[in-house]
Amino acid sequence: MNKKTLIYSLSIIVIIILGIVIFQSNKPTSDASLKLGLMLPLTGDYAAAGQNMQKGMELAIEEYKKNNPNSKITFVVEDDAYDAKKGLTAYKKLVDLDKVDAILMLSTPVIDTIHEDVVTRKIPIIQLGVQTVGVADDNIFQFSPAAESPIGFLANYLGNNEEFYSKKVAVIYDNSVAQVSFFDVFKNNYKHDFTPFVVNSKEVLRDYATKIANENYDAVVIIQSPENGALFTKELVTIDKTPPILAYDAQLQTGFGDYGRILGDTNKINGAKSMWFKAGKLEEFTKLYQEKYKEAPGFVTDFSYDMINTLLGSYDTNYDKWLKNIQDTNNPDGVSGSISFDKNGVRIQPMVITQVTNGQLAPIDEVIQ
Repeated sequence: MNKKTLIYSLSIIVIIILGIVIFQSNKPTSDASLKLGLMLPLTGDYAAAGQNMQKGMELAIEEYKKNNPNSKITFVVEDDAYDAKKGLTAYKKLVDLDKVDAILMLSTPVIDTIHEDVVTRKIPIIQLGVQTVGVADDNIFQFSPAAESPIGFLANYLGNNEEFYSKKVAVIYDNSVAQVSFFDVFKNNYKHDFTPFVVNSKEVLRDYATKIANENYDAVVIIQSPENGALFTKELVTIDKTPPILAYDAQLQTGFGDYGRILGDTNKINGAKSMWFKAGKLEEFTKLYQEKYKEAPGFVTDFSYDMINTLLGSYDTNYDKWLKNIQDTNNPDGVSGSISFDKNGVRIQPMVITQVTNGQLAPIDEVIQ
């Protein structure tokens, strides 16, 4: 072999080795060195939900490490503020600087912004909020049902309830990606007349509350962020001493703490109805949570706890196998309810209707899907 041939052969070998090293550097090695990115809205309108999710995730990681003592799982927490621009910055830090192996998150505007890059990178993403663009059979898993399921369920429930649909109905919704998509689903499934009110800023909430009270609307559907929904509700019950029948999407449940803080007393909305996801076996989870945090679990802590357990319970050093394991999840005993995914990685879950009674939410009706 002459010198030129030898150099060429060695170059080829070096390129192959480098390719293997680069390829392997983009794959998790074992759960002993797994690094997770927790990208959550820790500030902004959804801060309460993000903070609750962080607690549920940290509890799940702690329990996993206790049951797997050789594991050295680490995690990095980033605040995306439920904002596309801030979320993109947080995401780039997690994948480019922190080199996380997977991401768990909540925010709809963020997943809609990053989904193309996420699919290219192929790392697992488990997302609680609704993905409104790019839903496909890929590496993004939505841990709540598609909007068509819960919002359609709410619209059909109200549309079949004569006490509700026989009234003069208003629907108020935020002009944000998720809430607009929820409103569209409601509009397509509710077969009766209603008047829509779109909220472009907090400044219009009092005006809308005044208009709805003065024009004698008998029922109102609220499809808003927890803070906006609570602020609007406060204005309405202050102006109208005999307020209309109130119905909410899942934001009442996820942001019930905001309603309590802003209203001062959730007994003010006794009788209000909302949709939620049928829960699972909460007893052991509640005990563990109270032992760690000295308080009862907040809203969506059960979802975030299950998100971590689904991700880690499906783990494989090969990304393709890891993703397939997540897709094939069939867990009837999740604390947030049964866990399985449709062909596009969107969770399948039964819904319930809850009602505020004595200032607390309690299930009153359900549907098995």
